[in-house]
Amino acid sequence: MYNQRGASSPLFLSLEEGRLRNDDKFQLNRERSSNLGLIVVTTFETERAVTLVCNHLHVNGQHKTLNLLESLKSGLIELVDPDNKGHTIALPYTAVPQLGQLNIPAKPSPEHLQVWVGVETDTTSAGWKEVLQPGHIYGLRFSKSNDEVWGYYTDEYHGSPGEIPPAERLTVGRGDSTIYFAVHNDPATPKIFAKLEVPQKCYLSGPVPFTLIIEYSTNSERPITIDKSRSPLSVFEGDLKTIEQLIDCRDAETKEEVRWVGFFGCGDSDPHPLFPPDDDFVEILPDKPWRFECTLQNLEYEDDTVRSMFGLKSGRTYKTQIASNALSAFSRWQYGRKTDLLSGSDEEKKRRWKVDQDKQGSLSVEQIGEPTEFTVVK
Repeated sequence: MYNQRGASSPLFLSLEEGRLRNDDKFQLNRERSSNLGLIVVTTFETERAVTLVCNHLHVNGQHKTLNLLESLKSGLIELVDPDNKGHTIALPYTAVPQLGQLNIPAKPSPEHLQVWVGVETDTTSAGWKEVLQPGHIYGLRFSKSNDEVWGYYTDEYHGSPGEIPPAERLTVGRGDSTIYFAVHNDPATPKIFAKLEVPQKCYLSGPVPFTLIIEYSTNSERPITIDKSRSPLSVFEGDLKTIEQLIDCRDAETKEEVRWVGFFGCGDSDPHPLFPPDDDFVEILPDKPWRFECTLQNLEYEDDTVRSMFGLKSGRTYKTQIASNALSAFSRWQYGRKTDLLSGSDEEKKRRWKVDQDKQGSLSVEQIGEPTEFTVVK
């Protein structure tokens, strides 16, 4: 049985800011890489699982998200204008919203943040440009109606949740908190595209090298110089700790992931220089991509380095693509040629590279091309 502090609902939702970045900025011309907020789900049911049914809830494994724009249209969440006495801003209503489900296991005792759902949206959508004004602050809060979110005991129903009669649906409590975000329309940042190239054969011995190549290109019409320090792409030896940071490699038949050699050192101080070396800055031109190369050492080498082929099996074919670490956004970059941006003394370089990263935005990286395959031979 549940006991929700004297209330009659087994589930309770609260809207929280979560880990907002960029000073809560909502960029109309840039895609947001983090959640705009969190919906925290608390269950007070101690014996039975409850299924949460919610408009525009999407569950894919451990990834749980709520589409903010559609939730506003369906009435689950309200958009508040603090500059207009807290009045709500109406969006076109969605008559037949998409229902999503999330199973909430029973808990012996309620705990904060038992389950959370990320509130996400494409901030560049034309729908936002129709209702939001740059330079203004807006709020988000749950509406007070009950039709957009409800629950049922998981062991009682096995069909479509929409077929459950309204009288048999469990009510879901909602908090009254409001989270805020600022709207900005800074120019869109260029995009970076990454493509993986590998040889068709990998020799575990002999002189033929096996070199991974990740080619980074851009849609920018101007030259771009990127700081790639403190990433797996860095020239600093300790920043590449395992090949898993560069590629996701699996047996093409069994789907088993390759277990590469790894090195994870630790120390009392940061071994990196105060300012990255020139080699950790790379230039990408409109007609000239930057090519990152990593050659693996075959099994004739006795040292177990992070670039060892150890983990690959002769006679097997592997399918590989770029790992998420090598697709991380570049947070420090500038328009211009590398020779110009790194000229002068170290102090001049430091001053030149003190850019407003928040204002300029990060360069997102998109993988292009299909996964590639290679076969391992002795």
